[in-house]
Amino acid sequence: MIPIADVAPLYLGVEQGFFEEQRLRLEPQLAEGGAAITPAVLNGDFEIGFSNTISLLIAASKGLPVQTISQGSLGGADASEAWAELLVREDGPIKEPRDLEGKTIAVNTLKNICEVTIKASLEQQDVDVDKLEFTEVPFPEMNAALDAERVDGACGIEPFVSQGEAGNARAIDPFYVNTAPDLTVATYFASRQYIDENPAVIDRFVKAMSKSLDYAQKNPDEARRVLTTYTMIAPEVAERIRLPVWRSELTIPTIERLSKLSLRYGLIEREPDLEALIRRPPR
Repeated sequence: MIPIADVAPLYLGVEQGFFEEQRLRLEPQLAEGGAAITPAVLNGDFEIGFSNTISLLIAASKGLPVQTISQGSLGGADASEAWAELLVREDGPIKEPRDLEGKTIAVNTLKNICEVTIKASLEQQDVDVDKLEFTEVPFPEMNAALDAERVDGACGIEPFVSQGEAGNARAIDPFYVNTAPDLTVATYFASRQYIDENPAVIDRFVKAMSKSLDYAQKNPDEARRVLTTYTMIAPEVAERIRLPVWRSELTIPTIERLSKLSLRYGLIEREPDLEALIRRPPR
C-alpha cells in the first residue's frame, strides 16, 4: 500500500476488528505506487494490493491476470469534496492552470492516474497537454520539490495538500473532480489465480473492507487519527486535511472514462475488458 490518506479505512478496520471478525490477519506493507504494487501481487509477493485505477487498466490491457475486488477511494462529487489538487508555489509565476503549459509537473509514478487526470482536467481548460512534462517525485517529497523549484507543479493528494498549503503551496486545480465526479481513484485488487484458489478469503476480505470503508466515512475524526500512525503527518496537520470519499460501491462509469482517457493519452494500445477486470461482489 501507499502511505496516503486513501488507505486509512484499512487501518481502521484492523483496529476495529472487522478483519478479525472475518478470520483474517492483515500485514500492511508500504510501497511507492500501483505501478510497483501490481507486479508484486502478480509475482505472489503480496496476496492483495492497493492500486490506482490506471495501473490496473494498463495491466489488464496487456492481458495480465488482475482483478479489482473492493473500492478503495473516490475523488469526491465536486470541488467542495476535492482532496487532490494541482499544487504550485504560492510565490511562483504559475497563477492559473493555463500557465503550466510547457512546464514540469511532479507525479508519484509516470504514466499513471496523476498524469491522466491532470491532462484530462487541463485539456478542458484549453491547455495543450502535449506540452506538459512529468517527472517522478514520491508524494511525501513533492512539496519540497516545489519549494526548491525543481518542478513547477505537483500532483498533490492528502495529507500532502494540506501540508503544502500550510507552507508555500497553493492549490489551483482539483483534477480528480474535474475528470469525473465520484471518480474511482483506487481499488484493492488481487491476481486472478489467487482469487480462483481462495474465493472464500477474498469474499471475507471484501466484507471486512466494505465495513471499514463505511466506518471511515462515518467517523472522519478516527480516520484523521489513524492517518498519523502510518505516515509522518503530525496530528495538527491531520486535523485539517480534506479526507477522501469512501464508499463500498465502485463507480464503474468513471472506470470506463479512465479507460478511454488512458487510450487517448497513449498509456494503453487498446481498452481492457472491464467485465473481466472488475470482480462483482458476492450476493
